[in-house]
Amino acid sequence: METQVLIIGGGITGAGIARDLALRGVSCIIVEKHDLNAGASGANHGLLHSGARYVSTDPGAAQECCLEGMLLKKLAPDCIEDTGGLFIAVKGDDENFISAFPGLCKKNNIPVQELSVKETLEMEPVLSSNIIAAYHVPDASVDPFKLTMENLYQAREYG
Repeated sequence: METQVLIIGGGITGAGIARDLALRGVSCIIVEKHDLNAGASGANHGLLHSGARYVSTDPGAAQECCLEGMLLKKLAPDCIEDTGGLFIAVKGDDENFISAFPGLCKKNNIPVQELSVKETLEMEPVLSSNIIAAYHVPDASVDPFKLTMENLYQAREYG
């Protein structure tokens, strides 16, 4: 068996590399000692962060998350569920951070929508009655198994 590239690991990274190489006409083979997605790719939480959780502590990571999410939603929409995410503040939380949060999101190009307490409780009725602020951000859920398999199917399709 001959190949130009040997990829070790059949998770999403290996599958993505195989797809990219195949699209470029480079022959490759993936080897995996267990099942596909047996490692970190199959053990993740599936949350596709909007980046909002990092806006105050790591703006670079916030922007990377946002860009990655937009790319994945565009390239693999059937593997992504737009669930949205909520950032909730309750009595006793840092009011300076609460008021700064929407601006930090906007500064990092992360869409954010302020919600009223009433709207928030209509969406999620079992949340604390101590809510003082709520924001909606474009978090999503990704199916890592489907994403890996779609990459592998396309890699195989292209040789």
